[in-house]
Amino acid sequence: MRSRRISFLRGKLSRLSPNVDSFLVLLLAASLAASSGCRQQGEYYGKTEPSSGNVFRFNNGAEPEYVDPALIVGQLDGRIASLLFEGLTNTDPKTLAQIPGVAERWDISPDGLNYKFYLRTNAKWSDGRPLTAKDFVYSWTRVLAPLTVSRYASHLYHLVNGEEFNQGRISDPSLLGIRALDDYTLEVRLRQPTPYFLFLTSFVTLFPVPSHIVEKHGVRWTAPENIVGNGPFLLSEHQSHARFEFVPNPRYWNRDKVRLDRIIAYSVDDNYTSANMYESGMVDWLPSYFPAEYVPHLKSFRDFASTPYLANYYYSFNVNKPPLDNPLVRRALSLAVNRRAITDDLLRGGQIPGAHFVPLGFPNYQSPPAEEYNPQEAVRLLAEAGYPGGQGFPEIEILFNTLESHKKIAESIQQMWIENLNIHVTLRNEEWASYLKSLTNLEYQIARSGWIGDYPDPTTFLDLMESTNGNNHTGWKNSEYDRLTMLARQETDAGKRMEILQRSEAILMYQAPVMPIYTSASNSLLKPYIRGFFPNSLDHYPLNEVWIDQQWSRDQPSGGEVR
Repeated sequence: MRSRRISFLRGKLSRLSPNVDSFLVLLLAASLAASSGCRQQGEYYGKTEPSSGNVFRFNNGAEPEYVDPALIVGQLDGRIASLLFEGLTNTDPKTLAQIPGVAERWDISPDGLNYKFYLRTNAKWSDGRPLTAKDFVYSWTRVLAPLTVSRYASHLYHLVNGEEFNQGRISDPSLLGIRALDDYTLEVRLRQPTPYFLFLTSFVTLFPVPSHIVEKHGVRWTAPENIVGNGPFLLSEHQSHARFEFVPNPRYWNRDKVRLDRIIAYSVDDNYTSANMYESGMVDWLPSYFPAEYVPHLKSFRDFASTPYLANYYYSFNVNKPPLDNPLVRRALSLAVNRRAITDDLLRGGQIPGAHFVPLGFPNYQSPPAEEYNPQEAVRLLAEAGYPGGQGFPEIEILFNTLESHKKIAESIQQMWIENLNIHVTLRNEEWASYLKSLTNLEYQIARSGWIGDYPDPTTFLDLMESTNGNNHTGWKNSEYDRLTMLARQETDAGKRMEILQRSEAILMYQAPVMPIYTSASNSLLKPYIRGFFPNSLDHYPLNEVWIDQQWSRDQPSGGEVR
């Protein structure tokens, strides 16, 4: 194991520019210091001495694809953007209730169609310019503009004419259901009641962006020397593929509540190195970036936490590429996968196996029955599709992004398909940014996918598979599915609405453009001296009120406030 880590670091060193050499020296030191590989003994995993100063350090897993809120789709990208920007509302990590952000209060009409947000008069951009309602009009219009190609534009389809504008059926932005009544009053008109709309206003895609900076610098507006935000922190340094550093934003409206002096977010996509960084005390928080085989051992430590959360892990099928254009083939592939073997024997991290697309945990929603592991039926379906015993079936390829667990799952599924269906399967690994581009451009056959709920409603998953959704990376289109998801938006009776969504998911499972594998568990390591940090089912961790307890004692729990 030790030689593996050292060779990884040397490889990184040979590819990166000189400005990250010092980072890699520290990383190598961390790797060597903790080379025993999860054989740590004691109450906590690794060092428990806080670093000097009020500095919070974590591994973000990889270099983000984007920092621009309109373009972000990945979780690790969102972690960076949430430090630099803030929406109309925030989500309380303890209760998941919506609390004021840039908007200090709001009114909702009795029919649920009209919102008025009253913005804080002391909200400013980090360059000192006032933040006004016009900034939100500009930002949301930019998300919906077809030329932006925002993969999350559908979150604003709830606005009057939002979908029509994004699809190019209308071109006048004044027809959108958003306008500034004055500098600090924003009016939003929805095309149908949306019970979770306030959750969307705290989501990264709906963050405001500074029009004066975007228009001046174009695609370079998020470069470290140009970027301007309105969130609790400023970007002070960025070493590509190494780390981001942040300092408090002195113009943030709630600056007095920001307790950290600095945040360091590393971009390390090797789970073994990541675990060693935590063990050696180089980072304070690991949001799941450690080897899956460590989890059974880590469960004995007080700084390990496993929290069920609204996320799924699945494979996407590119339905435009034969033989995956045949739903019989897709269903056969799904039935040939033993999900429990993956979760219980391979990962062992608390994941819940399942062939349903909507994860467990949504109140008042029950997924329809899904076809589970059945290799005999898989063989029959493959024969019905024209490939008896796998004869004549072309070679297929699984795409996954760089992460040890993704590789292990792909290898396991590859072997299941070879053994159960007698077909030839190859694997293709790409770095995060390249993988996302391949996924978006449908330059794949079968791809590792995953989704974390943006708000506590089944539509945060089911809407993904609509024909016009920018995050539907399968090429699958089904008019009845689209009709039902639209009907669910218009239904005001909660029970009937859930029944409609169940019918939608049943169509999705029968057509099988995706192959669900499991409902995720959020496994993490958090140093015991961290305060103001609260696990939750949305895996949402704002850092503006986190702080380092230099006087911590071993009988206090980590994460929350001192008790």
